[in-house]
Amino acid sequence: MSIASYFVSVVVPLRDDADILEPFVDELVEVLRAGWQNYEVVLVDDASRDGTRQVAQKLLQRHECLRYLRLSRRFGVEAAMVAGLDGVIGDVAVVLQPESDPPAMLPRFVEAARKSGGVVFGVRTTPSEQGWLYRALHRRFARLSASMLEFDLPDEATLFMAFTRQVLNAMGQYKDKSRALRIFGALVGFSREFMPYAPVPRRRPVRTKSVRQGIEHGVSLIVTNSTRPLRLVALLGLGASGLNAAYLLYVLGIALFKPHVAEGWATLSASISGMFLFLFLILAVLCEYVGRLLEESRDRPLYFVAEEQCSSVLVADAMRRNVVHESA
Repeated sequence: MSIASYFVSVVVPLRDDADILEPFVDELVEVLRAGWQNYEVVLVDDASRDGTRQVAQKLLQRHECLRYLRLSRRFGVEAAMVAGLDGVIGDVAVVLQPESDPPAMLPRFVEAARKSGGVVFGVRTTPSEQGWLYRALHRRFARLSASMLEFDLPDEATLFMAFTRQVLNAMGQYKDKSRALRIFGALVGFSREFMPYAPVPRRRPVRTKSVRQGIEHGVSLIVTNSTRPLRLVALLGLGASGLNAAYLLYVLGIALFKPHVAEGWATLSASISGMFLFLFLILAVLCEYVGRLLEESRDRPLYFVAEEQCSSVLVADAMRRNVVHESA
């Protein structure tokens, strides 16, 4: 395999990964050295509470072209990925998680991104180790998001992704405080490729999300990135109002043409309860959107970097420069 001259950036989010970080980075750097002249690895620590920071400092002494960012508190895996992507300089940037993503697949992701000029999404070929209820709800959410968010990704799409520089620049124009890389990567409109791969778990038992966390994340993604739920309940409310208007005409007709009108307690109660059901459903969705609007209006940064460290050597090829010496 020839050594490519273009620049590759790799972003690795960390959260309490001291037990697997060293062998993972060793394997990753070996793959990068074999494939590219110029590369960088950005380790983004999402406020780990174990010895991740100490292990990262040891790796900075052993490997060139490493950077370490530690966030001030836990902001979430996608915020950590965004923190790394915001500072990379590569022609192609790849994000992968040390717990399960295989560095050996990196050349295929990078090459696919360069050929397509867009985004490459990793798709797991083995079943997720999440619980059966979580997997079932995830499949339902994938179908729902395809209609609500107007894009379609495979059910088993992961956060192992590759982006070209053009895609990163386009994604950077989004001003949303909630960053969902898979959604943004799909919405920018560039070519999309799907790369099947088998995850390689590096610890047992595998960390899993609770059903509550999955539901909260799914609701946040839809409400933040789509107005369709609001439009849907608005249409439901309009339909309920039409039914109520028709019922009112029916009541008036009975009052005008029937000499003895029954009290109609059951029908009236059903009508009132139905209207209140739609009313509170609409209020619930409105509250979600108002909450998101409040969050956006605060204009708070997505993350804060508490610490940054670098290897003693930042460029693999010290003789290479990414700027021209003089204009032609």
